[in-house]
Amino acid sequence: MGKEERKEPRIDFHLPVMIKGQKGLSKTRDFSLRGLFIRIQDTSKFKKGDEVNLVMRLPQEKNSMQVKARVMRVTKKGVGVEFVDLSPQHAMALEFCFHVFKHTIPLASK
Repeated sequence: MGKEERKEPRIDFHLPVMIKGQKGLSKTRDFSLRGLFIRIQDTSKFKKGDEVNLVMRLPQEKNSMQVKARVMRVTKKGVGVEFVDLSPQHAMALEFCFHVFKHTIPLASK
């Protein structure tokens, strides 16, 4: 096993997410204030450093939000992304969601 690079705790949070330019919805496996892991069947189109645009709707929000993210890790099961240039509004929505659910959802395993 490699060195753990996560800087923030993650929760085992499953959220539908669309990666712009890809067909259909994917699901997240875990979520933190800095990023998330997205389950993807065909990861061959992604490499570390790629920027992607994500569309997702957090459970407590009425509207979907679009966020930019950078691919930090590619595995056979999906991609780990880090949020980039979050607006203050999106950062607050993500933080609220994380803090609400971290008490009811187990921490993601490393």
